[in-house]
Amino acid sequence: MGFGPPGAIGAKLAAPDRVVISLVGDGGFGQNPPMLATAVELNLGIVWLVMNNNAFGTIAGLQKAHYGLTYGTTVPGSAAAPTNGPGYCEIARAYGAEGVRGSSADDLLPALKAAIASGKPTVLDVPMINNPTPTTGHWNILDIWSPDEDVSHVST
Repeated sequence: MGFGPPGAIGAKLAAPDRVVISLVGDGGFGQNPPMLATAVELNLGIVWLVMNNNAFGTIAGLQKAHYGLTYGTTVPGSAAAPTNGPGYCEIARAYGAEGVRGSSADDLLPALKAAIASGKPTVLDVPMINNPTPTTGHWNILDIWSPDEDVSHVST
């Protein structure tokens, strides 16, 4: 968690003529926003598309499934209208990058095209609901949380 945003800098440095988009959750993006300073300093046209569900979604879902609560893993309000929590566009602008917040699904494609065309480091903050996404592959966090139980992800 948190590797994708700075990893995009390495990808852009390795292939400067390629479009680089980091698709990342709000929790993962929030782990390392100072990497924006590097992208601005080096004038790297990277787009960070932040899937903002107003939570550390995987951890919140696991907490709710196992303990019936989401302590410290969700932000009050909703992703579309948080009552407090990080303003990712404002954070981007504070580092000198562009920041664009979507308000509907129809906003996404034009904003993404504009961000790519600008050639500037850009954060697209995209509010969405927290739908459970089961983890598959070699690393399964459910094996750590409940190795002897049949518990899955739940929506928060």
